[in-house]
Amino acid sequence: MKSEFDICIIGAGMAGATIAAHLAPKGIKIALIDQSFKEKKRIVGELLQPGAVQSLEQMGLRHLLDGFEAQTVEGYALLLQGEENTTIHYPRHHTGMGLHNGRFLQQIRASALQNESVKQIHGKALQLLENEKHEIVGVSFRESLTSHIKSIYAPLTITSDGFFSNFREHLSNNEKTVTSYFIGLILKDCEMPIPKHGHVFLSGPSPFICYPISNNEVRLLIDFPGGQLPTKLLLQAHLDANVAPYIPECMLNSYAQALQEGGFKVMPNHYMAARPIIRKGAVMLGDALNMRHPITGGGLTAVFSDIQILSSHLLAMPDFNNTDLIHEKIEAYYRDRQSANANLNILANALYGVMANDLLKMAVFQYLQRGGANAQESIAILAGLNRNHYSLMKQFCLLTVFGARNLLRHNILNLPKAIRLLSDAFIIIKPLIKNEVSLAAFFYHYFEKIKYLTYFGYGANTQKP
Repeated sequence: MKSEFDICIIGAGMAGATIAAHLAPKGIKIALIDQSFKEKKRIVGELLQPGAVQSLEQMGLRHLLDGFEAQTVEGYALLLQGEENTTIHYPRHHTGMGLHNGRFLQQIRASALQNESVKQIHGKALQLLENEKHEIVGVSFRESLTSHIKSIYAPLTITSDGFFSNFREHLSNNEKTVTSYFIGLILKDCEMPIPKHGHVFLSGPSPFICYPISNNEVRLLIDFPGGQLPTKLLLQAHLDANVAPYIPECMLNSYAQALQEGGFKVMPNHYMAARPIIRKGAVMLGDALNMRHPITGGGLTAVFSDIQILSSHLLAMPDFNNTDLIHEKIEAYYRDRQSANANLNILANALYGVMANDLLKMAVFQYLQRGGANAQESIAILAGLNRNHYSLMKQFCLLTVFGARNLLRHNILNLPKAIRLLSDAFIIIKPLIKNEVSLAAFFYHYFEKIKYLTYFGYGANTQKP
């Protein structure tokens, strides 16, 4: 069981390829296994929030966004029929990127594989290998070219084989649920209402979003609620009734052409809180470990954040001979990543729940339409730039109170609606907080905030931390 490598990475998708590209230049010997290194066609993972772009910059990988028509995204536009549209810009000096996921992934893979310390292995990973102490020591795989079963040994095995992971049952206690389905279309030569912005369309009974992914293409993602894969008839009925009437006039021709050409893809949207089983010699990364609804585009922010955290721990080791130290680093990674990604996970699924609720959806629109500090703090959370749990809870509470108060100001007879709005908000957020944030972490952020306000004083002109 001689280890030829420091790390064996199962899956050369976004997570596996990126951590290989980040670690390999440091001289770490890596085996990168995947069944196919051909370009993939996906309909999500095509919007990088500013937090994801920032992570790439900090890892020295920002240049991988160049050379394939990735588009700058400056903020979000919310569109509600019969109301003024509202636009929210990302915080100053921060932008996101819209792109083709497959083209971006090929850039990352090429960057990883150009390093002599990375060995590319075409094959299907079959089974995690254990020693007599039940520690993970490598993986067996079926080589694509010969169909021979071979083994790779390494002090650390990273499983990053995506949301259909074959190794999840051995390394986690996760419960995966399908929250809805996304219908993906590419609109060619499409004029968006607000250029260089992601768009959230709120008029219909279920939301749909769009953003630019190349010089002449816009990705349109349409939500189909429920946990059952829609049939062709149901899909067409949904598009006719809940999407077509709300497409802006400037996008209608491109939308009609995309429908006529067909070729749209349907994929499930999962929610899966991270519940890792910490085993010596193995660690999970990316969608294999943790998923959230893609409506906020937070998936790549979470993936790159995971990679930064895990890499920082691994790079702090003198070498990979000390398996006890590797185990300590894995434990630290799991602990740190939960706190770092909690806001992304809570916001994604909370926002999806809010968008399916007419009272809360209107409250969100009106709350953000007001602009100001609260709108800026909200967009910083969405952008993945503000990871403070207290900020998220504060904004969610302010939003719900604002919505209830607006209903009562309009008519005191709206009291039942206001109570229902508050109740619905609590029902949406409670299980997400329970899944994602430990009480210790939440109260730490809460008391740090209280200490700050007590020490410095809090007035109208005081800059919030």
